Amino acid sequence: MPFNRVLAVVTDDPSDINTITRAADIVRDDDGHLFVIYVIKVQRSLPLDAELEDQTARGEQVLHRSARLARLPRSHIDSQLLQAREIGPAVVHEAIVRDADAIVIGTSYPTEFGAFSLGTDIPYVLEHAPCDVILWREHSGTARPAARISRTARNGRAARVG
Repeated sequence: MPFNRVLAVVTDDPSDINTITRAADIVRDDDGHLFVIYVIKVQRSLPLDAELEDQTARGEQVLHRSARLARLPRSHIDSQLLQAREIGPAVVHEAIVRDADAIVIGTSYPTEFGAFSLGTDIPYVLEHAPCDVILWREHSGTARPAARISRTARNGRAARVG
């Protein structure tokens, strides 16, 4: 299935590099279009169109970095800075408006109170997206198993490593 219109979500997270790289690879293969969005989450105590200079500058920097990283012709990529109360619904709405064939979203190894957690935004996108969703989750150095099993070259027996 070709993905001609792909929406990539960037969040100023280490996973953005792989999110953008994968999304660009997908549209490059199909000569498609990449839409990169950065969503500023606006607190409920503020108006939705509040001017948040620091967050806007950060978002613009992330979008600029993402556009360079994608290495696509300018005619094949659009970047947009959004302000919303919640990130998940904003991503789904943008996918509908852009008629996206896929959403590419990434995350670091997320934890909440020490346990693995995707939060609320990614599950919302996974449940409500009108298209395919590609989730990139970075590995965690602490999530590696305590020991690996390896075969020794000499005798073919299993040996515990690590």
